[in-house]
Amino acid sequence: MTIVQLEYIIAVDTYRHFVTAAENCNVTQPTLSMQIKKLEEELDIVIFDRNKQPIEPTAIGKRIIEQGRAIIQGKERISELIDNTRNDVSGEVRIGIIPTIASYLVPLFIPQLVDKYPDLNIYVEELMTHQVVEKMRLGQIDIGIVATPLAEEGIEEQPVYYEPFALYVSESHKLYEQNKISSHDLKLDEMWLLTDGHCFRNHVINLCGEKHYMPKKLKFSYKTGSLEVLMRFVDNQFGYTLLPFLATLNVNSEQKTHLRFFKEPSPKREISIITPQGFLKEKLVDAIKKEIRINIPKELRHLDNGKVIQWR
Repeated sequence: MTIVQLEYIIAVDTYRHFVTAAENCNVTQPTLSMQIKKLEEELDIVIFDRNKQPIEPTAIGKRIIEQGRAIIQGKERISELIDNTRNDVSGEVRIGIIPTIASYLVPLFIPQLVDKYPDLNIYVEELMTHQVVEKMRLGQIDIGIVATPLAEEGIEEQPVYYEPFALYVSESHKLYEQNKISSHDLKLDEMWLLTDGHCFRNHVINLCGEKHYMPKKLKFSYKTGSLEVLMRFVDNQFGYTLLPFLATLNVNSEQKTHLRFFKEPSPKREISIITPQGFLKEKLVDAIKKEIRINIPKELRHLDNGKVIQWR
């Protein structure tokens, strides 16, 4: 049994396809298949049921793959231990960030992080929260930046900043005439929301204190993962939508006239760095956290005059 063979069975389990797994392992499909077959013969078991499409691990195969993941993660921990003894921040880091954070936060800190730590290779991927958690458990990403609390077993959370909500409202709506708003002013049937799966959607629904979204007063319904698209509907005299504060930094002068902020205590979402429990690259996490906090507006660094809105 070799580390390479374990990496191959993990890849097949992840992608459920021999060709795709081979491509991601940078080997040919015959090479990958041959090594997995050798492992099965050595252990005298069948790891994958090749008659099913997509391919599935057998019952014993699932247990072997689970143990294999633990071994690979243990191997990576050794590298983390060595990296953590060095004074520099280097190596490779894979970061998963949810879309309603990534679009606005990544340009604020990733270029600066790259300049400050030239020996650090950074790979960023936009993912939904459940995908961040799943890929972290599978060892496919190292760090997540998501809205918390998650309360996920085996995952540690480090709050980094607290982001207020802002209302983006049509000129034709009565809330346009108000300088400050309250959550009691909001009605889901007048509001544009992101599609299911976005935690920001759940934040908004929880903020409104309602359980179901019924857009009765809007002229049509539209499913999108883009806040910019929702803002365009508002620009065309349709209702209103909520934005995370960092999104308001990118609006033009005309769009600024549509922004309204909340009375205190203002509703906020907690944004955290999450890592697998026992993650050893503490200097790397500290460097990322520091770079984010330096490059965001200072009023976001604390929860002062605010309340955290849950999204679960």
